[in-house]
Formats: sequence, C-alpha cells, structure tokens
Amino acid sequence: MIKQCLSKSSIDSQKIHLLSRNKNESNVNWLERAYHDLNITNPSQWNCIVLTGGKDIASFRIRVAQSYLRGDMLPSFWSDCGLLKVNSKKFANSKFYYLPLLQPSTDSYAPKRNGLVEIQLNKLFDQREFPNLALLAIPVAQKGIFDTLKDYKNERIVYDAVENILPWLAYVWGIGNATNPLMQQIGFPSAMMLSQLFSVHNFDLAPGANGSLSSPEVFWSGVKHWQDFYSKTQENGLLPEARYVTDHIYDIDEN
Repeated sequence: MIKQCLSKSSIDSQKIHLLSRNKNESNVNWLERAYHDLNITNPSQWNCIVLTGGKDIASFRIRVAQSYLRGDMLPSFWSDCGLLKVNSKKFANSKFYYLPLLQPSTDSYAPKRNGLVEIQLNKLFDQREFPNLALLAIPVAQKGIFDTLKDYKNERIVYDAVENILPWLAYVWGIGNATNPLMQQIGFPSAMMLSQLFSVHNFDLAPGANGSLSSPEVFWSGVKHWQDFYSKTQENGLLPEARYVTDHIYDIDEN
C-alpha cells in the first residue's frame, strides 16, 4: 500500500453519476453526451479532464500499478488521462492534450515540446480499445489553465516532464529490473502535467495524496471522496463533477 490521507467523507459524491453507454456508442459520442449532461452554464469557468481505461497489456500494467493507491487493492479503472478543450461547434474536433508513453514519430522532437502531444479527439481512441471513460469537470477558469499549458510546453528547463515518461515505459515493457514507478514516488506523466497545471491556479486534483503520486486513480478518488474539502477551499463556490462509464473490469474472485 501507498500511504495517503483519508477523506472524512465515506460516501461517493452526489455529483458523480454513471452514464451508461448507448448501444455501439463511440467514445467521442459518449463524451459529447456526458459533457452536455454536466449542464455547464459558463464553460469559461470550467476545464474538462478525461480519464480513459484501456484493456491492452500496457493499459493492464498501468491499471494494476495504481492498485496500490486503492484500499481494496483492485486494479484501477483508468490507464491514462488528459486535458480536453471542447469545440462547441463540433465536439469531435475538440482537442486533447496529454503525455503519451509512446511518443508519436510524426510529431516534433519530444524534449522540444516537453513530451506534450495535442491531438484531435476523434483521432485519439475508440471504445473497443478504451471501454472505460470518465469526464471530470473542474471549476477553474479555462483561460488560466491553457495559458499555463503553453508555458509548460515551452519550459522544460523548469520541469522536465519527459523524465517521468521513461520509468513508466520501462515498467510497462518489463525492462530489466524496472519496478512500479509509483512505489518510487514517480507520478504518471499525463497526470503530473495536469496536477501541476491546476496547482498553479490553487486547485488540488489529488487531495490526500503526495503530488508525486499523481495518477488517474488519485484524480478519480479526489472527485469522488473529497467534495467536503473542495466545498471549504473553492472560493467560487463551484465543486467538481463527473460522468463515467466502466464497461471493462477484471473479474477477480477470491472464493
């Protein structure tokens, strides 16, 4: 187990709702439906974070790595995360920002952009590869986050995000004696980026956990169980919300 602080609230937030997938519904269509279901009245005051859960071998290892952050030790639902910039005119053209472990060969030299990749949402993933989705709505002004994102991309000299990619890739690929990076206080790359972006604007995505443990799982736990904390720290009075679907779980039977 990795030690964390426990929330005083023992029940899931009422602002978190299961949104089941319609038959043959794509991830883009589900995310668009989830976004509208959140009923955000002033988009400029919110940012959207997407959690994804894949079922390939790499995703499996990432999900199991995060089991040390769960009291039940079960694999996480989530294997990646990123920042979503919603295109209100055509949702499928929304932009997704993350730090993939497998850096695309078609993009520029990874260290030059601090590992950050921007991709159009409809080119990212489909429901067959990533059946688990969560859309988190975080009440922080959108302009501030994206201004900070621009600085993050261009200031590797301040924070070397690429450095976090290599230990995770080594672990996922089983290279040498590579161990679970979280046990070495090495957060998941995309999650570290998000945690740092929001911390600049005084929002803690992972209350109760050390910042170096940033991962999709601690973000999920934060939104689910730390609403009381947010109600006392959010000056604008707005609280995080989420919609999710988990079509893929690991069937573990101890009997």
